[in-house]
Amino acid sequence: MNTISVLRRAGALALAAAAGAVLAVVGPTDLPAAPALIPAASPDGALRHAAALSRQIGARPSGTPAFQQAVEYVEGQLRALGYEVERQPFAFLYFEARAAALRVGGPDGEELHPSILEYSAATPAVGVDGPLVAAGLGRAEEVRRAAVGGRIALIARGDLTFREKVEQAATAGAIAAVIYNNRPGATPGATLGAPSRIPAVMISQEAGERLLALLRQGSVRVHLRVETLTEQRGTWNVIGRRAGRDARTFVIGAHLDSVEVSPGANDNASGIAAALEAARLLAALPLALSVEIIGFGAEERGLLGSAHYVRERGGRVAGMVNMDMVGRGTLMVGNSAGDTRLVDAAVRAAERLGLRVERVRLGGSDHVSFERAGIPAVFIHTGDDPAIHTPGDVLERLEPQRMAEAARLAAAVALEAAELLR
Repeated sequence: MNTISVLRRAGALALAAAAGAVLAVVGPTDLPAAPALIPAASPDGALRHAAALSRQIGARPSGTPAFQQAVEYVEGQLRALGYEVERQPFAFLYFEARAAALRVGGPDGEELHPSILEYSAATPAVGVDGPLVAAGLGRAEEVRRAAVGGRIALIARGDLTFREKVEQAATAGAIAAVIYNNRPGATPGATLGAPSRIPAVMISQEAGERLLALLRQGSVRVHLRVETLTEQRGTWNVIGRRAGRDARTFVIGAHLDSVEVSPGANDNASGIAAALEAARLLAALPLALSVEIIGFGAEERGLLGSAHYVRERGGRVAGMVNMDMVGRGTLMVGNSAGDTRLVDAAVRAAERLGLRVERVRLGGSDHVSFERAGIPAVFIHTGDDPAIHTPGDVLERLEPQRMAEAARLAAAVALEAAELLR
């Protein structure tokens, strides 16, 4: 799940539940038994793919050698299944967080272990030193009232995007921004979406509350050092194609990249593992529509790979299934647009296959690129996961059966799509 939308999606799921957006829950006991259309997927096979990506390769941000290893792995698996394989290159703005330090009282003070927000500006090599000031949620009126000019703004997470908070602080003259989390525990990776004018980091809720307590006692000076790299780089989508009777294409996609701080087991080795299992199931079946299995690059940079694919090839695409975070939780289907034909198809397929699914409105991943172009899409997902974008998103947390179910459902939708999307 991309860093731009990970916060949006958690909120969207909560909003959907609050608004009654869960439209249907279908379970195998609710309907009469029906013959399965395709064989069962292999939980062990899915787990093997997820292990290769998240454990053997590990963190695989687009534009890195590790991402290229992941591309080569997917290429090899698809070729072995008889798919015609290619890479689709594109350029993007690469960012690397190299080092960060935040200390109370100066360079030798207490370390608060910040994480760098993606696309943060760097500090000078020696860092910046200045008085800390609390600036609420970082709204324009709050940063003005806090008089952040020449100071380091301490801002709470929530309501505004990270970019809005940092830009408001920069406009008001802050020399840096420190955002503290609004929930306890590990601090997830997050993005500004575009390069910022001032250095920006994130700290835990506990560290933020400690700084607020110190500010209530009097003035506080902090020292911040941020080392980053931002440059144009090339990366790829990896595509495996199997021709059907119809030249129109049905896409089964998942993003191949992870954020740099995480091995990305659920986000999104699970989705790639399920896509490869779906490819295996479809390899031996007659196809009406041609099928492309795609590992998208740079999803974590803002759905860049899927947007590039749609710009170049969207005109021949009849529909799309996206799988992102399908390794842990409850199987969900949905999308973010008004065309529900493939969502309906996924619910029907789940009934036939005896799978329990929840139908929910979902955005925040690569299917959105297709929907923006008017291409029908369905997102298969297993719910929010607090470990994503952290070092804790590891293989041991995955549920292999859930990945296998997602794979089988995706393959079933692909088979039904030709009649549905005439």
